[in-house]
Order: sequence, then structure tokens, then C-alpha cells
Amino acid sequence: MHPSGWADFHATHNQLCEAFPVRLTGLDTAFLCLNRDVSPMHLGALVIFRPVHRGDPGRVAAVLAERAERLPQLRQRVQPAGFPLAAAAWADDPGFCAKDHIQLHHLDCHGSYVCDSCRTRAAELAAELMIRPLQRSRPLWEFHVISGLAGGRFAVLFKMHHALGDGLNALEIGVRVLDEFRLRGGGRNRGAADNRSSPSPEPSACSRLWRVPGDMRDAVGNVVEHVSDATGIAASVLRSVRLPAPGSPLVISSSGRRTLATAQLDLRQIRRIRAHYGGTVNDVLLAVVTGALREWLVARGNPVAGLILRAFIPVSRRARSGSRMGGNRLSGYLCKLPVGEPDPGRRLLTIRRAMEHSKAGRTSRGAGAIPVLADRLPPAVHRIATPVAGQGASLLFDLMVTSIPVPSLPFTLDGAELEEVFPLAPLAAGQALVVGLSWYQDSAYIALHADREGLPDVQRLAEAIEPSAVALDSLIE
Repeated sequence: MHPSGWADFHATHNQLCEAFPVRLTGLDTAFLCLNRDVSPMHLGALVIFRPVHRGDPGRVAAVLAERAERLPQLRQRVQPAGFPLAAAAWADDPGFCAKDHIQLHHLDCHGSYVCDSCRTRAAELAAELMIRPLQRSRPLWEFHVISGLAGGRFAVLFKMHHALGDGLNALEIGVRVLDEFRLRGGGRNRGAADNRSSPSPEPSACSRLWRVPGDMRDAVGNVVEHVSDATGIAASVLRSVRLPAPGSPLVISSSGRRTLATAQLDLRQIRRIRAHYGGTVNDVLLAVVTGALREWLVARGNPVAGLILRAFIPVSRRARSGSRMGGNRLSGYLCKLPVGEPDPGRRLLTIRRAMEHSKAGRTSRGAGAIPVLADRLPPAVHRIATPVAGQGASLLFDLMVTSIPVPSLPFTLDGAELEEVFPLAPLAAGQALVVGLSWYQDSAYIALHADREGLPDVQRLAEAIEPSAVALDSLIE
């Protein structure tokens, strides 16, 4: 599009936003209220690219900036509500400049291939960058270009506040700033040049004529409408409260420092295991992580006999609702990880049955419906209760495991081929570990995002991932 065309588009977009402000959902508000310096609600991904020619980090940053400028969602900041009971709204930042959100970093790695040492250095830098606060006065995201990896490779850390959107939303934003490519049949990906989404107006345009009274009526109406439903969901969640296992290394006092350990698996091996046992790729990866947790705890001297860890598994409701890009639309399951089971095959079958049972039930009720409950609560309740409730995450689950499968398409950035994807999820207050799972092309990627003080030996857990997969694979040979 011609530059004047973009100017006209943004002018129209600004007028729509002023007339029909897009309110934060209850879950968006919850993530803002959960945010603490020692446990910020930041999510994203560390993505490694392999350039065809020697890349220029400055050029990559410029390409990212130019494409981010075209995404209306990335131009918006949180605008506090004028009425105490009303939700905040997304509003365009009048001083927005995408370049202000993009930073360059350099590592001095050697060799032709990304080795464990090189990947570890990139991961450590990413962990440090993820904990740094985002300024509330401007759009809640950052891109970090990390150059100097082996073989001329570079990485990009995509970082955004969870209030801006969920994992699938973050994935879509990432895809939109990558290069275009031609799909089979002549179609075009929804990439860099197709970023012309605009906000949907709120249904009751007339109420905007009387802004404050309209907000008041909406807020009071929402409280009355949702309070009964929220009570039922809250009761089903609270029935799942239990004390964590005594001496669990996964329950800590948050230090405000982070570390990131990674592992990579052959996706063909994972699919071979899946073909033998049934279930999904995600089931197999959950079983691999469970086996690694078992071996790691045994090596630490922690008792594992009969041990069951509860993992919170976020589930997107976006596909069911047909929602456009933006916002958080999540539910979840609580999956029991049978760490105490010594047989790898039985561990996988137990997890597969547990996940099938969860999927067959309702995600709007039960132990995993925490995000649904958050979405039902009005903003005033979140501002008072959510910071306190957030301290009790360990009473509901031991760790979170999130999965972001990346479509196996030829993604590139400024011509550099996408090579590795490590998804990063936020750590809840008082918890030591969150696990990110992803798979792309022929590899599966595991990111162990941990509290540095609470879990200083997380690298040993990462080293137990591959042997756990081998143990499962060996049963079918």
C-alpha cells in the first residue's frame, strides 16, 4: 500500500477507536492485575532464523518495525476507564513508533551450527529480557533481535503482555510480521502485507453518545449478569484446592530472576510413539516431560513413589467462538502427571486417558476453568481480589504446560529461514517452572522457563528430556 494509503487507514482506524472503544475482557484485566515485578505476565517466543546470506541485524530490526507499524493491535495501549466499575479500553498511542519497541543485542558465538552453548547463551539473554517490565503508558510489547549466533544465525525474542492476547494471538502476530510466501493454489499467507484488520464496533453505538452513563449501565449490567454464573464456576474451582506435595521444589518464593533451559526432539520419533500408543503429539510430549520430571526429582533425592503433579493446560476457545485476532479467550484442563509411575508406557497411557476425559467434559466448569472464571468477573473485583488470589496458584496446580504448534510452512524473515521455536509463558507467583511445548517441521521444542533462585538446576531437567523420549521409543522397537 502507498504511504498515503496507510495514513488514511490509520486515520480511519483512530476515528473508529474513539467512537467505539474496544474494552478489555475480564481475562485481559485479570492478567493486568496479576502483574508483579517478581512475576510479570509476559509471554512470547524465542525464534532462531538461519539466513541464506550474511544477515544485517539493523535491517532485520527495520523490517520488523515497518511491519509492526501496520498492525493496529500493536499500536494500542491500555486506556484506564473513567468510571470505577467499567473496564479499561484499548486506545491508539498518539506517540507510537514501532522502532521504540525493537532492540538489538549481540552474542559472540563461533562455529557453523547452533550448539548447546550458543543456544544456552541466547536462552539466558531471553530470560533476562522477559523479566524486564513493560511500560503501561505505551503498547505492551517488544521485539528483541539477537545477532551473533553460530553460522550467521540470529534470534528474535517476541515479547508481549498477556493482557494483549493469548498464545495463539501471539503466534498470529508473529506470523504477520514474517515474510509473505505463496501457498499452493496461488493463495497468499496472511503475512506482512495483509495487516489491515480493524476493530469491530461495540453493539450499542447509541450508548456512546452518553459515555459515562453508558459505561455505568454496562458495568452494572455485567455484574448482575455474570455473578450467578461466576459463583458456580468459582465453587467448582475451589473444590480442587489442595496443598502442594511437602518439600516440592516447584513451590517457591518468587525471586524476580529468570532462567531458560531448552531441549529439542526429533518429531519423527514423537510421531512414531504416538502411532503406537494413540493420542496426540501433545500427549506424548506431556509424557516425555513427566518422565523427565521423575528422573530429575530422583537425582535430586526427592521422593517420587506415588507422586502425582497437577499441570494446568491452557486451551484456546478462539476457534469455537470465531473471534478475530486480539484478546484472551482461554479455558483449561488440570491434567494429573503420574510422576510416581516407573513404567514409561503406562505414564503415557494414563496421561492420554486423562486428556481424553478432560476434552470430553466442559471447559467452563471444573478445576481447569480458572480463565473462564476470570472472564466472568467485573473489573472492580479483579482490581481488589485478583492480586490476592494470584498468590494461591500453587494450591490449584504445580506447574503450567502450554502448547503452541506452529504450522509447517516455509516461514522466513527478511529471507532468513525459521529454524527453531521455543514458546515462553509467564510464571505464576510462587511457582518455579512453566513448560512451553512447540513443534515445527521435523522437530519438537521444549522451553523450561524457571525462577533462577528457586530452580537453579533446571538445566538438569532439560538434559533429562531426550532420555525420557528414548525410553518411550525403546518400548516399541
